[in-house]
Amino acid sequence: MASEKFMILDPAYRKLQKLKELVREENASSKISAEIGEVIDLLKARYDYCEGITSDPSKDLQQLMHSTFHHQWQNDHAEGKLSRVPSTMMMSGKLEAQFLQSLTSLCNAERVLELGLFTGCTALAFAESIPEDGKVVSCELDPYIADLARSFLDKTSCGKKVEIMKGPAKSSLEILAKKKEQFDIIFIDADKKGYITYYKTIWDLGLLAPKGTILVDNVLFHGDPYSKEGRTGEIGQSIINFNEMVRKDDRVHKIMVPIRDGLMIIRRKEDVDRQK
Repeated sequence: MASEKFMILDPAYRKLQKLKELVREENASSKISAEIGEVIDLLKARYDYCEGITSDPSKDLQQLMHSTFHHQWQNDHAEGKLSRVPSTMMMSGKLEAQFLQSLTSLCNAERVLELGLFTGCTALAFAESIPEDGKVVSCELDPYIADLARSFLDKTSCGKKVEIMKGPAKSSLEILAKKKEQFDIIFIDADKKGYITYYKTIWDLGLLAPKGTILVDNVLFHGDPYSKEGRTGEIGQSIINFNEMVRKDDRVHKIMVPIRDGLMIIRRKEDVDRQK
């Protein structure tokens, strides 16, 4: 089930797996081992239950996910097309993709900006939830990944709504600002060390449309922000620093949702709290 590959992001799950091994090594009571196993199974079952109840992605989205999982990434790396082998965990799964689609629909969004494209799963999810004349602008640093995503998106009915900008995300933001473009939803999912820069640039350049929403992925990055394990080093610390900066930002209303690796929903405070 899907939970098998995503649960490793949860430090509680990792600790339970470690405890299970320790119980086995120490020849502890089989009852204790069985109880630990049941807790692990419950964590998996909760995720699988939520995903099972959730609406299925479109056939196009399912095919794009399938193509991503089965792409020959190792061969691309060996041929020098990629500097490293990317993890398919970078792709939004069914649950998060459907959650983002619901948010896009609730916001009545027409224009979406995405920082960090990968193979186009989230871009397509957004594209399927906006009007026919809507637009998704996706920024991707790696030119090979950008071209691969384009090839995947071109095989879908809504892929034509997605425009891909290659190059550093900050440069793309500056280009869009010069064109006086604004977006109803801005999804930040690029390099984690750049989150603070992207957030500040979005506000400084006025890229968020009135009543707009910023969505930020991976804000619970492998559990480091709350477990204090330091498992992901500088990247995890960058996420911690970003979260703390947003927490202190009095201009915005924010909510952190514990879906998959954590999603932050950020809106202008006056758009949410209308008390005088």
